[in-house]
Amino acid sequence: MCGRFGLVTDSEGVLDYFWFDPSSVQYKQRYNVAPTDPVLTYGAQGPNTAEYMRWGLIPYWSKPGGRKLPLAINARAETIATHGMFKWPFERRRCLVLSDGFYEWHKSDDGGTTPYRIGLASWEVFGFAGLWDEWQGPDGTVRSCTIITTEPNELMRPIHDRMPVILPPDAHEEWLDGDNRDVDALRRLLVPYPSEAMAAYEVGMGVGNVKNDTPDVIEPVRRLL
Repeated sequence: MCGRFGLVTDSEGVLDYFWFDPSSVQYKQRYNVAPTDPVLTYGAQGPNTAEYMRWGLIPYWSKPGGRKLPLAINARAETIATHGMFKWPFERRRCLVLSDGFYEWHKSDDGGTTPYRIGLASWEVFGFAGLWDEWQGPDGTVRSCTIITTEPNELMRPIHDRMPVILPPDAHEEWLDGDNRDVDALRRLLVPYPSEAMAAYEVGMGVGNVKNDTPDVIEPVRRLL
């Protein structure tokens, strides 16, 4: 799964890769994004649009005042076209969730865990394949999103058995096309990113505390690959 990530690039750097009207959002660099936090999404409302959404998809059909809201931070690529919570957004409400590095914890044989930061080899901004939905809650409209995961590539396999889908720039237009209902073609985009274009390194245990949202959480302990 992908349960923690960041977007530490400044606003000018983000706009170099994903152009949108900078006055449309109040951008903030984040070093340790956690579930239910607002995350920066791209393309949900059309080309070159950005907005913050709750991380953790709330389906439009969720009943206000019912049981605890779902914490659907991830959707599995293998079942996304048939899963009741994700089928409709997959067909009609796709977006990119912007990041420049995500965290995963490797479990050792002795039961310990080691956190790693993973991203592109260039550490530039990229887009996770995401889905979004709109829910009418008791306090108004809530837009929320989830990040799609797939099997790990060679870089990720020693760390974890899943990884988020990172879409290359040449797939963005197809993924964000709201009129595209070709679910078979869309599913073919949901593959592991090439391992040779990625990098990872160990970080300190402080990233495990959601209150730690400062530059020190991305400082390397040692290089992995």
